[in-house]
Amino acid sequence: MKKVTFLLAAILIFGVATIAKAKKPEGESEKVASHGLNITIPTHAMIALAGSSSTDVVFEAVAAEVAGDKVTFSQTSESALWLNYSSVVSSGSSNTISAEISNLPDGLIIEVAVSAAAAQGKNGTTGTGYTKALTTGGVQVVSGIETCYTGSGEGSGHSLVYSISADEDNYQDLVAGDHNLTVTYTISD
Repeated sequence: MKKVTFLLAAILIFGVATIAKAKKPEGESEKVASHGLNITIPTHAMIALAGSSSTDVVFEAVAAEVAGDKVTFSQTSESALWLNYSSVVSSGSSNTISAEISNLPDGLIIEVAVSAAAAQGKNGTTGTGYTKALTTGGVQVVSGIETCYTGSGEGSGHSLVYSISADEDNYQDLVAGDHNLTVTYTISD
């Protein structure tokens, strides 16, 4: 009998303690409950190139048709290139994209025209593109990228169009031969 009484007393004490814990603080409504929710969003930046065919762009020098004229350059590959990116920035900051060429042959000017605005599929504050002559030290070709995404693949983001011309001030430095170059795009804050 003592065991049963002791067991009932233990159950009663445990039950009262559990009910006491479940009570809401004084003055808080029994119809409302709440808790905290913490969310961490890190800064983020990714970049990719997309195109309809090859990502290599091929140019050839076209010999002058008239004696006394300079050589010109024409693109011989059908290559539509697009610059796609995703970005999440801290309040009050933005990202930029720079382009750098691996080697710049003497006597040439190589420019990239990055469309001023991102095309379809975008959301958020995409950047502004510029036309710039490429250098081995790199130049900024997109600025003002805030939290956004451009969409991925061909037709999304900024279109890239290259042009090559002879440098009038250094025309004498042009040298015949094949020049295989690499253009690297970097997104940074």
